[in-house]
Amino acid sequence: MVSNMNEKLLIVGAGGFGRVVSDHAVKEYECSFVDDGYEVGTGICGVKVVGHITDLASLFAEYKLLAVAIGNNSLREGIYHEAEMIGFQFPNIIAENVYISPFSAVGQGCIFLNNVCVQNGSKVGNGVILNPGVEIHHDSMVEDFALIYTNSVIRTNAKVGKRVKIGSNVSVGNDIEIEADSVIENGMSL
Repeated sequence: MVSNMNEKLLIVGAGGFGRVVSDHAVKEYECSFVDDGYEVGTGICGVKVVGHITDLASLFAEYKLLAVAIGNNSLREGIYHEAEMIGFQFPNIIAENVYISPFSAVGQGCIFLNNVCVQNGSKVGNGVILNPGVEIHHDSMVEDFALIYTNSVIRTNAKVGKRVKIGSNVSVGNDIEIEADSVIENGMSL
């Protein structure tokens, strides 16, 4: 793994999910938080809050990389697009034990946590969050800003639309298409 420790990364969101993301990001980047709910200067798990969301443009002088660690799909998309217009770049934050096939396609600004598997021929868009144990089977698609919770499986040739939220322990069957902005509850099989 190539070290990016000289590069500074802003993590938007210092709540529970932001802290989880920082656990992985600090292994590669010098990290700081941006969060509207904390005072600037607050330290959270060894990572300092350096501003609020309205400060992104002024923080760009020092930080060029940004990860949006917010579970609300529409809010995450809005912040992502605002930051993109400022000029930020969006590295993928990938846990060490994730498998991504070299024959898959993954966008930018994604967060893949422990034991995620992205198989051959699958496509994952920008700003997607895959929580621990998620499987994206071969030739399936997960579109931009979707959020899939723990231990869910997207089977062969399935399509998950933009901003879809899938709960934990969900099985999306072969060839199933989930429309944009849908919410799939925990434990469902489609």
